Amino acid sequence: MIRRLAIAVTAFLAASSARAQDCPSEIPEDVAARRSLAKLWFAEGETRARAGDDVGALKAYQCSLTFVAHGFTAFNIGQIAEKTGDLELAISSFEQYLLLVPDANDAVQVRERIEQLRERLEKVREAERAQAEARTKPQPVREPTPPKPRVVPRKVVSEPEEDLSEEPEGPPLTRRKLAGYITTGSGGVLVLGGLLSNLLSRSQMSTCRSEYEKGNRPAAESACNNAKPLAYLSYGLFGVGAAAIVAGAYLIFVQPIEGVVIAADPLPEGGLTLRWSGRF
Repeated sequence: MIRRLAIAVTAFLAASSARAQDCPSEIPEDVAARRSLAKLWFAEGETRARAGDDVGALKAYQCSLTFVAHGFTAFNIGQIAEKTGDLELAISSFEQYLLLVPDANDAVQVRERIEQLRERLEKVREAERAQAEARTKPQPVREPTPPKPRVVPRKVVSEPEEDLSEEPEGPPLTRRKLAGYITTGSGGVLVLGGLLSNLLSRSQMSTCRSEYEKGNRPAAESACNNAKPLAYLSYGLFGVGAAAIVAGAYLIFVQPIEGVVIAADPLPEGGLTLRWSGRF
């Protein structure tokens, strides 16, 4: 009876210690008490592991292992140690698992895992040694590079320098086509003006005929007089416009020219005349 009471008290105290994350420093001499504490801390480790607290789970499993050296507890310590990056602890825990469970079904896999962890640990140690050597190795002092002597280019007097103050003129072909486009466009405008003048003239002639048939002779004469200059203007615009179109086409497709001059001069009786000149 006293023995069971002692075990219960020990388990109660261990439960309080587990909640405070402090492993008991004293190991009971009673086997049943040690097993009870080992189960308690193993359960605490499982709870911490499920909650994602790897550090707390690792401490709980290690505490459980101090009371009872169980193979599964050592295996769990190896898994969490590998996950947290403590490769040395993971290797020693897996080796302890193989000692505690020599006939384990996964013994071959665990040995392969231990070899892989050893290779990883060796690489980590090599990297640490390289970093330590790099920190202790004196860096070479670079001597300042002397400035290069400045080479002043010699001016060649025998060759005339190119005058860049004036931009070179464009090729004659571009000026010729530009003049042709302007001339052709002007001719098109004149032809359009002639068409409008002709339409106005026809309208006045229609008014002249209708008023004459009505017997309104003064109105008919006025309309006829108005129609005549419009008709003459349309004929002149047609002629000048057609000539400009032909000249523009000639400038674009046939003959290059230089110094093209295009001007529009007003006529005394009204209207415009197109004047162009150039050197062939």
